[in-house]
Amino acid sequence: MITLLKQEWMKAVKQNRFYVWAIISFLLPVITLIWFIPAESQTLGYAALGGAGIVVAIAASVLSALTFTQEFNFGTIRPLLSRQYSRLQIFISKIVMIVIEYVIVLASAVLGTLAGRLIFQMMNGTTGTEIDWQPFLFHQVMDVVMTLFFFAIVILVSNLVKSSAAAVSLGIVLSIATSIIAAITTSLVQFWEPLKWNPLTVESFLSQFDGTSAVNFGLHMYFGADVWVIWVVYVGYLVLLYLLTFLIFQRRSV
Repeated sequence: MITLLKQEWMKAVKQNRFYVWAIISFLLPVITLIWFIPAESQTLGYAALGGAGIVVAIAASVLSALTFTQEFNFGTIRPLLSRQYSRLQIFISKIVMIVIEYVIVLASAVLGTLAGRLIFQMMNGTTGTEIDWQPFLFHQVMDVVMTLFFFAIVILVSNLVKSSAAAVSLGIVLSIATSIIAAITTSLVQFWEPLKWNPLTVESFLSQFDGTSAVNFGLHMYFGADVWVIWVVYVGYLVLLYLLTFLIFQRRSV
């Protein structure tokens, strides 16, 4: 498995060039926070990672799609299978590497935000640049946890198509479409209450989770269940999605 992860890392660097996304994610908030966001809006800028949030989201779509489709397009899946690696080992190594790449890109955006904040403070003073660190960092952790759901959907779709371009395009579309579909299904709950437990609605509501009693109460009122039950359902959906994705990956011809 360690050898597989090393190989995936080399592909991430040489083929996918994920570091380009990390560099952009770092530089964008530095430029945005210094030159385009006034002192009274700096706090909002930190929450959006200085505009790098959208870059991180697109990177999640592109990297997760390319990691699987390029393996088949470049024919590198054959040497892996000939070395007696199972498809399960290959699948797990790719998922792990996608998460690692995403965490690095997200961390770059956070560091860029903090760097932009520091430079802004040096130029304009500290007024309006306060950060409530606990919710700020908690939000980044939640971002990773909830993006696991998005990864599963993009990887599932990318294993159904053979073109890298199509996979990337669909991934970017899904990054927008999933939130829209979640909003639609949420509005349909009034006609059929059990629909509120659909995976997109569960993910959408849990993405607002911040550990506060107010949010916990809101989740309890909507779903009629304790928060831990909602998390169990979310994890169950993740397991099912990744299992389905693996079954498709396992049957995909080389």
